Amino acid sequence: MVFVKRTLPVLLGIFLVSVLVRLPQLQRPLGGNHEFCTAVALRIMQVWHDGGIVRYGFNPAMNYMHDADKYINNHASQTGLPIDDNGNYYYVSHPPLAYYFPFFVFKALGVRPDVIPLRIFNLLLHFVSALFVYFTVCLLSFNRARSLPYRSALVAYAVYLFLPVTLWFQGNVYMSDMAVHTLFIIGVYIILKMTIRQKFHSPKYLFFYALVLFLMLYTSWLGVFYAAGVLLYAISHVKQVSGFRAVIAITVVCLIVSFQIMIYQYSQVNGPLSYFSEMISRYMARGSFADTKHGLLHFMFGYLWFAKTLLYNYLMYYNIFFLLAGLFVYFALTRSKLRIVFSENGYRFIWFSVAPVLMLHLFLLNYSAHSFTVLYASLFFSVLAGMMYDKIKKSGSIPLARMQAGLVVVLLLFVVQYHWMNTEKAVYKQAGETISKNVTAQQVIFTNQPMLLEPQTILYAQRNIRFASNTADALEFLNKYGRKEGVFIRLQMHTDTVYVQEKHIVRAGEE
Repeated sequence: MVFVKRTLPVLLGIFLVSVLVRLPQLQRPLGGNHEFCTAVALRIMQVWHDGGIVRYGFNPAMNYMHDADKYINNHASQTGLPIDDNGNYYYVSHPPLAYYFPFFVFKALGVRPDVIPLRIFNLLLHFVSALFVYFTVCLLSFNRARSLPYRSALVAYAVYLFLPVTLWFQGNVYMSDMAVHTLFIIGVYIILKMTIRQKFHSPKYLFFYALVLFLMLYTSWLGVFYAAGVLLYAISHVKQVSGFRAVIAITVVCLIVSFQIMIYQYSQVNGPLSYFSEMISRYMARGSFADTKHGLLHFMFGYLWFAKTLLYNYLMYYNIFFLLAGLFVYFALTRSKLRIVFSENGYRFIWFSVAPVLMLHLFLLNYSAHSFTVLYASLFFSVLAGMMYDKIKKSGSIPLARMQAGLVVVLLLFVVQYHWMNTEKAVYKQAGETISKNVTAQQVIFTNQPMLLEPQTILYAQRNIRFASNTADALEFLNKYGRKEGVFIRLQMHTDTVYVQEKHIVRAGEE
């Protein structure tokens, strides 16, 4: 097969280069720039590994195994309601598939979930994502992906791999938000291919569309907006193309089934009311109407502030690409041989790849202030880069050798920017390990230092840590939950050094 013999080795070679340039970041402990996401996902998987996933009803529990770790709500729940009778809190803000997939892969390999294995897993998702970016450009260009390497698709593939946003969030950071991105790229490719080739009655295409859609919906909320985008397009074109009726039916069924499964599953923790209350609370915190209770002016200011943050994140991660797009527009306006023309398939791609992301930003603007949400736009920008390269090459406006040299420079700039954006030195690992060495399994850990309550510190301590402003708060917790002893601890932290600043034992019944 030509693809396996000639194209795949080239793709793998480019991917391996993207891994090599990340090695300094991949080998370091968890730090900042949203690596708390990795810590949260890993804690869930480690709890399942140590206690058995069946014990928790396959639900994402957030409390380690010791009795002293129970009834401590570390980043699990906003309302405190998703808690079982054993004092385990559950993280139900996302569907659970993003935790299942790596967990069962690690289980099959006999590997305990940890930082390096999860980063390797994330890198594999990065490769799969890039592979479907390559396939998408081939599809739009009517070029067989299974034939010899297609240059414009290779450009899109390389741009995708080396964008600062994908280098980081598909390397060091893993969570439902990142896992769904790979499925999103595959989903866009499938619906685009089905539409272009009119494969609406093909069992194979319908099956894979239904499968990927369900997996997206069972992974994160981008799946809902992807389904909405497909529904809007299908409904608006069903009169011209009757085959969209099958797409509409499958989409609606997948939405209903996935929601029913998720509601049933998470209701097992503490009843459906606790789950619905948690989700309403989470939407009020992360949605686009989070601050309406403080008045119209406060809401408008907050909305503009989150919009500003979102635009800033796009500028931070795609600034070099925006410069390239500006140059392309300049050449298109000044050189007669180069014209900006989108085909019908180009407009279809824009809709399927952009509309879901825009809807997510619109309805979850507070949540979109997290910089990892701009990862979703990397599909559109990468494919656009490949198509711009193709148009310039065909126009002959710029010599091919100069274009290739320019591409290498751009990729190098991406790598430089990636490392520049992630230079923070963190002491979470040292802090967590210091805590672990200074407490016993029977002692509840208390602190009033915010950094010790960060997910990264908790992961490295392998213990849940309870906030207590003072000894009285710690005693109240011990007496309430029948615990005998706790440790109130504070650490002194510098760039590379962590040591115990304060530590004293707290015993139940004391005043």
